[in-house]
Amino acid sequence: MTVAGSPLSGQIHAFMPARLVVSALCLLALVSWPGVSARAQTSGSTSDGGIVGLVLPVGARAIGQGRAVVATRAELQAMPYNPATVDGLERGALTFSRIEGAEDAGFDGNYVAGAVVSPYGTFAAQLIYQDYGEIPLTETSPDAVGTVEVSDWAVGLTWANHWRDRLSYGVTAKWYNSDLGVTSGSGAAFDIGVVYLPRPGSVPISFGVSMRNLGGDFRYDETEATTGGGDSDNLPSRVRVGVEAKPESFFGVPPEYKVGLSFDAESDLRELANSGFHGGATLTVYEVLVLRGGVVIIDNPYVDSGDADRATGGSFGIGIRYDRFEADIAREVSVSELGDETHFAVGIRF
Repeated sequence: MTVAGSPLSGQIHAFMPARLVVSALCLLALVSWPGVSARAQTSGSTSDGGIVGLVLPVGARAIGQGRAVVATRAELQAMPYNPATVDGLERGALTFSRIEGAEDAGFDGNYVAGAVVSPYGTFAAQLIYQDYGEIPLTETSPDAVGTVEVSDWAVGLTWANHWRDRLSYGVTAKWYNSDLGVTSGSGAAFDIGVVYLPRPGSVPISFGVSMRNLGGDFRYDETEATTGGGDSDNLPSRVRVGVEAKPESFFGVPPEYKVGLSFDAESDLRELANSGFHGGATLTVYEVLVLRGGVVIIDNPYVDSGDADRATGGSFGIGIRYDRFEADIAREVSVSELGDETHFAVGIRF
C-alpha cells in the first residue's frame, strides 16, 4: 500500500522529525548515565552536593506559574528549564531576574540572560549566580567554630532553532563553579530540549521535553582532608516533560482576556522516583496585565519517608507589559524549607 502524496504521508513526515529528536534525547541521557549512575550505586548516594544552584528555580515569570514552562516558546526566562524555549522570539530579548530568599535564610541570587535571532537560529547567553551567605562551620561539637561564605554560579551559551513551525530544539553548553568556602570546584555540563506543536495555528497546544545538567561527576579541589584527590558529587541531572495550552477563547471569557494553562513533571535522571510536579495558569488582560498562579509538589531527596519527604506549596505573580518592556514580581510560598522566596524581573523584547 502506498501513501505517497496522501494526507497520511504528510502526517507521517511531519511526525518523524519530532520522534527522531525525542529518541535522540533519550539516547543522550542513557549515554550520559553510566559513569555517574555506577558511582551512585556503589556509594549509595545520589547527593547533589554543593551545586544545587544548577536546579534552583529562577525567573519571576516561571516562578509565578509554578515553574511550569518547559513547553512554552519565545520565553527567555524559561531557558534554564529548556533551551528550546528561546526559539520564537521576534528579534531578541534581554532579561534580569532577582531572587530574594527569606530573611532568616540569608541567600539571594540573580539571573541575567540575552538572546539574538539570526538567520542561523537564536543565540543566547545566561548567567546564574547564587549567594548562600555565611554558613556556620563546626567540628566535633555542634557549636560553630567560624563561618564560611558559600556561593555558586553558572554561565551558559545556548543555540536554538526550529523545523517548520512545529518543532523547536535547542542545546546549552555551560560552565559552573561551586565555592564552599573551604574548597571549590568547577566543570562543564549541557542541557538539551525540544518544544513540539502538533498543529500550529489550529490546535493551541505544545509539548516540551528537556534534559538538564548532563555530564560527568563534579569534583572539588584537593584539601588537607582529601589528600590525593578532592571529593566528588553527581551533577543534579534532571528530565522534564510538560504541556501548555493557550486557547484563543476559554469558556466564554471575553476575547480581551487570554487564558494559559501548563503542567510539568520533572525527575532526577538517576533516581526517577525522586520527582516533582508543577501546574500553572496565566490570565492576560488586554495584552498589558498578566496574572499568574501555580502549584508546586516536589520530593525532598534527603528524606526517605514521613511528612517531610514531599513539599507542597504554591506561587502567584503579576506582570506588566508596555510596548516591548516587561516587569514582573512573583512569590513562592511553602515550597522551600528555607522559607518563602520573592522574585523580581525586568526585561525588554526587540
